[in-house]
Amino acid sequence: MPQFDLLDAPEKPKVRIRLVLDTESGQRLDNFLIRELKGVPKSHIYRIIRDGQIRINGGRSRAATKLSSGDQIRIPPLRVSGSGETRKDSRDRRFELNTLFEDKDLLIIDKPPGIAVHGGTGQRISVIQQLRINWPGYLELVHRLDKETSGILVLAKNRETLLGMHSQLQGSDSRQRIKKIYQTLLCGRWRGGTRTISEPLETIRRNAGEKRSRVAKTGRVAQSLFSPLELFPAFSLMEVELCTGRLHQIRVHANAQGMPVAGDKIYGDKERNRDLRKLGLHRQFLHASKLSFSHPRTAKVIHVNSDIPEALMSVLSELRQQAENDLH
Repeated sequence: MPQFDLLDAPEKPKVRIRLVLDTESGQRLDNFLIRELKGVPKSHIYRIIRDGQIRINGGRSRAATKLSSGDQIRIPPLRVSGSGETRKDSRDRRFELNTLFEDKDLLIIDKPPGIAVHGGTGQRISVIQQLRINWPGYLELVHRLDKETSGILVLAKNRETLLGMHSQLQGSDSRQRIKKIYQTLLCGRWRGGTRTISEPLETIRRNAGEKRSRVAKTGRVAQSLFSPLELFPAFSLMEVELCTGRLHQIRVHANAQGMPVAGDKIYGDKERNRDLRKLGLHRQFLHASKLSFSHPRTAKVIHVNSDIPEALMSVLSELRQQAENDLH
């Protein structure tokens, strides 16, 4: 399998269209671009806005323009300044490309944990940056995964496919919506069977500019379908289907039930996380395991699966062994 390195080849700047995600709606254009274009001086960002090089849905806009979900942002060719890191440091952050599905419209990969999918997350190297270096043409993220979340990640190879996939992501008709299923380990023992968690979520921004979600009556509708797969004395392996796509939705909904995601450093249980590190869990136990959707060009239903990584399976094996020992 190929490995992608920031220094394998020079990145050729080109015009690209960036769709505003649901979680990014309401941001000012200048703030959006500052986070999107890491390494580009703010003065240059404001200049290209004034010059009309940045376009929203084909038209000129001001720095203070508020963005809406689905807006198309035209970003001109830009060269991003280097981070000052050494060649060796860059190569240390390579990732192995594991392709789950590919055709002329879509690239679906198995994202490893520990690498951000996009710039602006506090990490200098991202999945999309590394892929674009070696990619000959258009390539855009259809959706995002948290840095520490592993599993299925979808990218579009052309604008028409990107728009079609976003239409399914944001659609209200469940029959035409992308079906995303995760596996996660929760702290605590689940009671009962499958149930839907319906808690509205709002996005808040902390002092450092990092986003968080919280349950709030004034938040947007958010629904997650939790189903138990395997129960341990103090933990529960769950399958979760996202009915909506809010920021950190599974993690916040789980925490709201008093059962945070194992290993979650933001919303999780520090004491439980400390115990789990002894079992080999060093990141949040959240994996995008299944995806199904209607292909935007052929209308064929596509099913994609990703197995739980070995590191997470090892944690489950340890929990099973502990449970067995407790019985004797």
